[in-house]
Amino acid sequence: MMINNVGSAKYYSGSVAATRYTNAADYVRGAQKSDAFIPSKEAQSFSEMLNKLKNIPDVREDRVSELEQKISSGQYHVSAHDIAASLLASRY
Repeated sequence: MMINNVGSAKYYSGSVAATRYTNAADYVRGAQKSDAFIPSKEAQSFSEMLNKLKNIPDVREDRVSELEQKISSGQYHVSAHDIAASLLASRY
């Protein structure tokens, strides 16, 4: 239901408000087309480092096999002092 033709296109077609809102809509559409995200050099560097970290394996197989050989041959010895220091360092 329209009262006094307020909702009709005739009412707004020649008004300043119609021109202002039409131009604003065109401006917003133009801005949306030209918007772009350009990350900073720091962000690009961080992204590269993160990708490198993701590609590093969780387990260092060469180190594990070396320690397995030392343990099985009886050549792997850790002092009680080193074990205690490591436990205290991780707790406190």
